[in-house]
Amino acid sequence: MQARYWTHDEIWAELRRLEAANPQLMRVEVIGQSRQGRDIAAVTLTDAAFGNSDDKAAVLVDANIHAGEVSGNAVAMYWIQWCIEQYGQHPEATELLRSHTVYVIPRIAVDGAELYLTTPARFRSSPHLYPHSQTPDGFVEDDVNGDGRVLMMRVPAEDGGYAIDEIDPRIMRPRRPGEFGGKYYHVFPEGRIDRAAKTGPLPALPTAKAARRHGMDFNRNFPIRWAGETGQRGAGPYPLSEPELRALADFVHRHPNISAYAALHTSGGVILRQPSTGDDAVLSEVDRALFTRVAKIGEQVSGYFSGSNYEKFATGHEKVLMPGAADDWMYDHLGVLSFTIEIWDLDGRAGARGYGQHGMRALLALSPEEILEDERKVYAYVTREFGADGYFDWKPFDHPDFGPVEIGGLDPKFIIQNPPLRLLPEECQKVSAFLTKLGLSTAKLTITSISCECVEDGVYRIVAEAANAGFLPTSSTDKGKQLLLEGIRAELSGSYEMIAGASPQSVGHLDGYGVRSRYAPPAQQRGYAEWLIRAAVGTELTVSFAGPRAGRVSQVIRIEG
Repeated sequence: MQARYWTHDEIWAELRRLEAANPQLMRVEVIGQSRQGRDIAAVTLTDAAFGNSDDKAAVLVDANIHAGEVSGNAVAMYWIQWCIEQYGQHPEATELLRSHTVYVIPRIAVDGAELYLTTPARFRSSPHLYPHSQTPDGFVEDDVNGDGRVLMMRVPAEDGGYAIDEIDPRIMRPRRPGEFGGKYYHVFPEGRIDRAAKTGPLPALPTAKAARRHGMDFNRNFPIRWAGETGQRGAGPYPLSEPELRALADFVHRHPNISAYAALHTSGGVILRQPSTGDDAVLSEVDRALFTRVAKIGEQVSGYFSGSNYEKFATGHEKVLMPGAADDWMYDHLGVLSFTIEIWDLDGRAGARGYGQHGMRALLALSPEEILEDERKVYAYVTREFGADGYFDWKPFDHPDFGPVEIGGLDPKFIIQNPPLRLLPEECQKVSAFLTKLGLSTAKLTITSISCECVEDGVYRIVAEAANAGFLPTSSTDKGKQLLLEGIRAELSGSYEMIAGASPQSVGHLDGYGVRSRYAPPAQQRGYAEWLIRAAVGTELTVSFAGPRAGRVSQVIRIEG
């Protein structure tokens, strides 16, 4: 397996190579194009010898919905390779592709990620102008000193809010109340004033409005509690306005067998689960147990923390927490067990406090001195582990707009946002282990028994029983049971005359073994169908059980005299 950062062409070359070498296990398709015309890939993994991909419960994993979060793509590519290379050797890989289906969309923000990897530029999602229809005036982030990175910039100013830390002079500490008599700075990302667009006096400092020329946020554009630009920056002009997200949504709706979902993001070293709208009491008892048990397995195999979106992100000041997010849409609107995985925990590795462990509410309660203490730990860790590859000394630069400045700080791309290349394999292994467990948790239909009893000459009573041998119910979640109209269907096909019964007939949804009371099997883990038919001796009939999120199982029976 290769753990690396992939350009767009490299992704497609590797996917086509794997597909050509493993046609029975893998299929690659184009599901849409980006604004700049790049193809968006979707990968299907399953062993076709054990059933069609749409006849098995599936897990969907997507990655790199935010352009700079390229380690999500690295994990997705690694996991695809792992599933293929370990099939037939590793028991979990073998079971996953024989009994389940894996769908992977390895990169969504294909335009922004390409520029992120090949230029100094950074984007939230897409490089197209948003929310402005034309180039805005003012400050833009840029590599003004030409070193190939957009670092931080400190500008000496009497009204500056920062000073050089007395303990670690690489760090800019907040200026203390009442402090005077020292040298103070404004600190902001490296950049410049866009003189081509600016017609009036140049601003002295960047403004938030001027810096937002590429403000589109794909993960605020889904049709769930969508808030618009005034309610959520980056939300887009309307839900699913972006072609990349429309391609993703269309893919989801074309594959009703998707029963588990994971979105790969950075950073924080945390597995995020539902709910986003309040504490765990807003979930049903069943869904609370399903989410927490799967997340705890994720903790064990990955070493990450876990918690709900609400627990980790809520500060108490939001009207709506992260409106328009993909995992909320998948659960609230489709009833799919859904997670967001934040890869890479720089703070945790440095011994500092991060939101993945403590949550945003706790971090906001830290004092400036506590925050500074954590920042010192991060700088010490980066210097010790990565040296000049991770930290860049403050260097003087004669800025055309701001005069004498200094530029330096931590590598924002492959220290802060993504892991350095030598630590990427470890992150890929840890997250892939959880993705495998998640895929193996989806429903798995089995036929436990079929009986065929002759009740009179030429008339037979057939009774078939099916069970769900998976952890999740055939509706994926309790929410899915409320939303889905269709459960398991039983069918009897062949040459016969129906006397009583129906084909197909509804069996309802079947619980998985994860839906249980203590020391008692699930009450609805099994279901049965019954038919009374007339058929000739020697006739072969096929009994099938199928459901959108459970797959299909069939068994042939023969009418005996």
